[in-house]
Amino acid sequence: MPGMVQLDPKAAFLHVIEDHRWLAVSGCSWNLVGANPANETKEEAHRLLPNIDVAILDSLLSHARSLIDFYTKDSARRDDIRLGDFNLSLDQPLSADLAKYKKPIEVHLLHLTNWRDLAFRTQNPCGSAATTDRPNWNGEASKIVELIIEKALRKISEQGTTGWPLAFKALFEASSERYRNKLFAWPTDLAEKSDVERFLTRLGL
Repeated sequence: MPGMVQLDPKAAFLHVIEDHRWLAVSGCSWNLVGANPANETKEEAHRLLPNIDVAILDSLLSHARSLIDFYTKDSARRDDIRLGDFNLSLDQPLSADLAKYKKPIEVHLLHLTNWRDLAFRTQNPCGSAATTDRPNWNGEASKIVELIIEKALRKISEQGTTGWPLAFKALFEASSERYRNKLFAWPTDLAEKSDVERFLTRLGL
């Protein structure tokens, strides 16, 4: 779009925080009431909120899909928020590991398509692997969360000791802990807009 004013990275970071935060939350919830064997927590959650595992998985995949684009897109629409906006990047193998989940998530969640059907996929083997391969989300959901948080987010947090890498280091530490600990209190520095702005100012951003 001609003349479009780009979003300042400090403002964009607020939205990057949100997707990582809720990916971590949905990942934590999935580990509690999703594909794991039955336990009291899972049974009570399903009693109060029938099929809650479906809603949690959809949330997890939705946030994962947004972050896959964030981490892997080189050329994008001018209104996309990308890792490059923060002068950071991932190595190609890690980008490829993330990107392979993009189309399967779209087929499963975002596109009502014939490729969802096993018989159709079997009868039409000429489709791309992205459309013909259907991951077992019960086994893959937690792997996606860990790939994004424990590998991609960790990797970019280690790319320097000042500026944006420090901001992403704080986000990595919070997201990792929130994913693994349901009682973890999300840091104030990464919560409200005014607090995030003060945090970034302290980092010289």
